[in-house]
Amino acid sequence: MLDYLGIAYKLVTLVDTITQFAVIILGALGFSLPFGLYIARMISFELRPLEKPLAKVERGFFKLIGIDADKQMTWKQYFLAVFTTSVISILFVILVLSFQNYLPSSQHVNGLSIDLAFHTATSFITNTDLQHYVGENQLSILSQMIALTFAMFIAPAIGIATAFAFIRGFIRKNFGLGNFYVDFVRVIITLLLPVAFISSLLLMITGVPQTLNSSVTINTIEGNNQTISMGPVASLESIKELGENGGGFFGANSAHPFENPTGLSNTYEMFLMIVIPLSFPIAYAKLLGKGRGISILAIILIGFGGLLVFGIYTHPASSLIETRFGSFSSTLFNMISIASNTGAINASLAGMTPNAVISFLVSMFVQALPGGAGTGMVYMLVYVLLTLFVVGLMVGKTPEFMGMKISPKDVKIAMFIFLVHPALILIPTAIAFTTGNAQVIIGEKVTPLGYTQTFYEFTSAAANNGSDYFGASANTPFWNWSTGIIVFLGRYIPIGLMLVIAGSFSSKDRKEVIEPIKTKGLTFVSIVLVVTFLLTALAFFPFLVIGPFSM
Repeated sequence: MLDYLGIAYKLVTLVDTITQFAVIILGALGFSLPFGLYIARMISFELRPLEKPLAKVERGFFKLIGIDADKQMTWKQYFLAVFTTSVISILFVILVLSFQNYLPSSQHVNGLSIDLAFHTATSFITNTDLQHYVGENQLSILSQMIALTFAMFIAPAIGIATAFAFIRGFIRKNFGLGNFYVDFVRVIITLLLPVAFISSLLLMITGVPQTLNSSVTINTIEGNNQTISMGPVASLESIKELGENGGGFFGANSAHPFENPTGLSNTYEMFLMIVIPLSFPIAYAKLLGKGRGISILAIILIGFGGLLVFGIYTHPASSLIETRFGSFSSTLFNMISIASNTGAINASLAGMTPNAVISFLVSMFVQALPGGAGTGMVYMLVYVLLTLFVVGLMVGKTPEFMGMKISPKDVKIAMFIFLVHPALILIPTAIAFTTGNAQVIIGEKVTPLGYTQTFYEFTSAAANNGSDYFGASANTPFWNWSTGIIVFLGRYIPIGLMLVIAGSFSSKDRKEVIEPIKTKGLTFVSIVLVVTFLLTALAFFPFLVIGPFSM
């Protein structure tokens, strides 16, 4: 006899799953259209909506910091500006965290150790937000506001500005890559701040608290007093998700009911995480051709969709899944978060199936499905260059991109950008095991799960992602210094090399000819996906076999 009740339940669950996914993706795509068109105007210096008042505010900032807004930078000057801004910001955050106990409203906390302060500062300024601390216990309200929330605006602005410079290398000849300080200020003032402000209000409506009180004492139903940590959570949460940051106000991150109280907040936070990454293909389409932009968007969505389907093939273990979200919403949230290099999680990674963990790792290997704010788009274009080179070898044609020759130097740099990632993961993973520092956390007997947890830690650090298994248990000098160095190298080596490629293309001759290999259409989309996953498999598959595939 048919189990009609069971069939009906499965159908309702399937409809709910499809509806939720469609609302998030279609909603994000809908909002990415105006966002992308606005970003295209910022890249090409076209007049923006409300140009006069915006320009007036921006000129005030440029005058305050002594910036010549009309000066164009070479790739070297642009990278130096990126690097200098980042280092100064890291030093500022280190000072605040190290001496937070001397700052106002910090009576209940001590200053962080130098290794933990270094790790936290580099992690947040590099858009990684890997946390080896418990925020509600170890940080003051002031530190959360002026150090971490500050860093959450700085980090995505740097990534987005880098993408601006990279794309300009393909659309303008001998005109420089723009001015980093102009891009940086404009991104923060006219993109991140207003959207984050509105999102803070919307999150407050869903139940996320926003207060300057560090805690509140309540009387429980048993008649006992209980102190509950609180703070300006909504303002941090909004830029955390919008800027693909991922660092939580609380140690439990987005699984904490104050950061993510309801299904509505859960859906909106997923939406926030992918709006900016999906906006860049729209901007790319506006500047470099509709067909090319749609093809890049298709690559991202197909690649992400494939990883998601693989990840949800079996359901996560229910004991570690938030009951207010359920299996699919938890897996979808984590997949969107990790694929967009946000790194926030609303359910423990230990509750995810091996399939889901493999999907998370592959998305961090690729870093472009859709990847982080700005940098994800640049990584995708690097894969495009590598694909054109590989296909050019196969068909016997000189690789070109939009009428510009791809030189051997360009290919070498693009390949180095790809290869530096596995090096930054595998070398420190080997060191962690050979020195015994991994065994301190996972136990003396190295199991596939323990190996996966260690491997995942350095993968997350190198990818500037921030999700991890270890959490505060990794608050030791070895783990703080090692992952702190890896997040720094994983951010600035690729950015520097990306700007070298941009500088190279900005000086190339453009030819109005038919491309030897069309950089749009279904064939192009298929080839880029195959080459991207083939390169990823060649670099990482053996380590997946001894890790999550064996769990």
